[in-house]
Amino acid sequence: MVEKITPSTTPDWQAAVRRRTRFYVFVAVLLAALFGFLVFQFFARQQRIAPGELTSAVFADQDIGIGTLITSDMLDIRDVSSGAVPASHFSFKEQVVGHLTLYPLVKGEVVLPEKLAGDQGGAVAQRCPAGKWCVSIPLAWFIAAPPDLAEGDRVEIASALPGTDLDEVGFIATRVQVVALPGDEESPAYVFALEDQEALSLLYARANEFQLLVLLRPAGG
Repeated sequence: MVEKITPSTTPDWQAAVRRRTRFYVFVAVLLAALFGFLVFQFFARQQRIAPGELTSAVFADQDIGIGTLITSDMLDIRDVSSGAVPASHFSFKEQVVGHLTLYPLVKGEVVLPEKLAGDQGGAVAQRCPAGKWCVSIPLAWFIAAPPDLAEGDRVEIASALPGTDLDEVGFIATRVQVVALPGDEESPAYVFALEDQEALSLLYARANEFQLLVLLRPAGG
C-alpha cells in the first residue's frame, strides 16, 4: 500500500510555516517598538511646549450690586493664563477701586471695564443708549404691574382713557429698553430708554389720567 503524503507533513511546507511565523512575530515586535517610539515622542514634545503665559487679573471677591462704589476689600488678584481672560481685564486693584458698577458682578467674576462707570455720569447715565432719554416711571403709573422684567428687555407701553373702546387704545412707546429695575425705595420705579417724542406722549398720557400698560416683547421680537 502506498502511503498518501499531505502538504502538512512535508518538510518544505513546515519550514515555510516556520519562516512565515517568524516574519509575523518580527513585524509585530517592530510595530510595537514603533508605537512606543511615537508615544514617547508625543509626550516629549508636550513637555517641551511652554505652559500658557500667566497674567494678573482682578476678580470680584464677593457679589457686587449695580451702582456700588468698589473698595479694595471687594476685589481679589489672581494669576491666570493670559488666554483665560479678555485682553481688556484689569491687572491691579488700584485700576478698579473707586469706580461704580454699571452691572452686577458675581463672586469669582473677572472685572472688565465695560462693567464699570467711566469718568463722566453715573451708572444709569452710562447705560442709557445713545440718542435716547432715560425716564424714571413709577410702578404706580401702570394699571397692572409689569411682567417680570430684566435689564435689557424690550417692552411696549400702551395707553387708554378709562371706559374707552379698544379701538381707542394705542401704543405710545415701542421697543422700549429696560435700563434699570425698581429698587427698595418707597416709590419703586422703572427706568426706560425712550425717544423724545415717546417721553412727551407718556407725560401727556399721565397728565390726562390715561391708563398705562406694559407689554413684554419676546426675545428676538
